Amino acid sequence: MTDNSPILLDGRDDCAEAAKVLVLGCVGKLCLITQQLEPELYNDAEIYEHLSSLAANNRNTEIRIIAQDTRVAANQGHFLIHLAQKLPTYVQIRSTVTPAHRSFRESWLIADDGAYLRLRNPERYEGYYELDNKPECRLYLDTFHEMWEACEPDQNTRRLSL
Repeated sequence: MTDNSPILLDGRDDCAEAAKVLVLGCVGKLCLITQQLEPELYNDAEIYEHLSSLAANNRNTEIRIIAQDTRVAANQGHFLIHLAQKLPTYVQIRSTVTPAHRSFRESWLIADDGAYLRLRNPERYEGYYELDNKPECRLYLDTFHEMWEACEPDQNTRRLSL
């Protein structure tokens, strides 16, 4: 009998490694709920290259990001923001606007409707992940889609055309 329980994450390095494993294993659909685009986890050249390649080679690629606050990341030049500006058809970033969603303090990464990373306390890098749990991902995706519909396009990450 195999143990299919979630893998606990202990600290920033574990979380960064788990996020990278999930993103690099993604083949088409990525959903992310994040506080401030967690640069320690997602501001990574290898992640950027993989997602760029994914969008270039798969016209069904869908990368959706819900962020609480992108001001710092936008000012510091985050890879995910650059990706959304470069490939707006495939990568979208929205901001939470409702009080209930603004108070959401977890971070979730869902890859291809089957793998997920859940940080219950992103500031302390406390959470867990699973590489194959479609039923659990379905529950997270229901919440993600509800939040997505209530969000607005993020003003800090829009590309300004002059």
